[in-house]
Amino acid sequence: MKFLLQQEKRFYFFAFFILFMIFWILEDILSLYLNAHWLHYSQTYFTFMEAIIAVFSIAGVYFLFKELKDNKHDIDSAKEVIESLKSKNQKLNDINLGFWNSIQDQFKSWSLTQTEKDIAILLLRGLSNQQIAAIRGKSLKTVENQAFSIYQKSGTTGKLEFIAFFISPLLPEED
Repeated sequence: MKFLLQQEKRFYFFAFFILFMIFWILEDILSLYLNAHWLHYSQTYFTFMEAIIAVFSIAGVYFLFKELKDNKHDIDSAKEVIESLKSKNQKLNDINLGFWNSIQDQFKSWSLTQTEKDIAILLLRGLSNQQIAAIRGKSLKTVENQAFSIYQKSGTTGKLEFIAFFISPLLPEED
């Protein structure tokens, strides 16, 4: 609402400024066509019009500088928000990287082969054995055997327990 009021005030200000500029131009045009005697009597009028235009010009420059200052404040605020978001994003990236490194370390401690690591990652992503077989271009039986090998090496009994092994430490303790 405040922004709309400011816009309306600026509109009226510049409308009056343009109106006085038109009057000034008209008076100059009239002065070309009227006799010199009329110019002598209208000198006060000309001076008044020029003074009003000067005041409007100064006020216009003031409003422009004020708006620039407000915009600078908005830009500075936006920069602070961006920096804050960058910092939070970096923290999240660090957490993700730490989680990923812990998964890789666990895979090494279980002595998983590269193929088993690839399948384990797909299992952690929640894909079914059928989906993994389709992605890898292997038979369903091959993927089932490799998944079984992963569960044996990890000491888990199935997919849900395998995923829970990694997710449980991230969850808060139950009350």
